[in-house]
Amino acid sequence: IVFVDADKTRLMEYVDVLVSTDRVLKKGGLIVVDNVLWKGLVLDASSSNGYDSSDDESSQDKELLKKNRRARKLANKMHRFNSAVVKDDRVDVLMMNLRDGLSMIRKR
Repeated sequence: IVFVDADKTRLMEYVDVLVSTDRVLKKGGLIVVDNVLWKGLVLDASSSNGYDSSDDESSQDKELLKKNRRARKLANKMHRFNSAVVKDDRVDVLMMNLRDGLSMIRKR
């Protein structure tokens, strides 16, 4: 079993390395990836949320908007990861909606 809770921008690279060789993970081995639903925002990843960034926003509102943009960006990356890994013929994928989401990926 390999648990991956790392740089979200490189998740597919990690899975590819684990699946492409038997050095670390043998056939039938499991990869568990954390945060695959990223605060539930992955479900909205294909839709755009129209936030108004008008000049009269307080600094607190601007900070919240900045965090929301970062969260949406990471959600889009997680959506692309989920789409890619489920299409990979080398693995079987089970996604669980526990908290921020877990994927159990079994190497074929």
